[in-house]
Amino acid sequence: MGAFRKPKYQETAADKAVREDIERRREEELEEQEKLEAKEKKLKRRKAKGMVGMRSLFSRAGGKGFYYEGKKN
Repeated sequence: MGAFRKPKYQETAADKAVREDIERRREEELEEQEKLEAKEKKLKRRKAKGMVGMRSLFSRAGGKGFYYEGKKN
């Protein structure tokens, strides 16, 4: 029966290096993607508050406008 068995797979040094490189790159891409998603989420939240965007240049953050209870800026 021993003649019909497949030999056990033995990973060579080159195969191991390629596999480790792929894993490292995948981890880096995931970290970069998480950072980008967090940045987009923060920007979206700031836009919703009125702190960033076209109209934010002419008002105070949070939709408070130009005046506070009758006082000028």
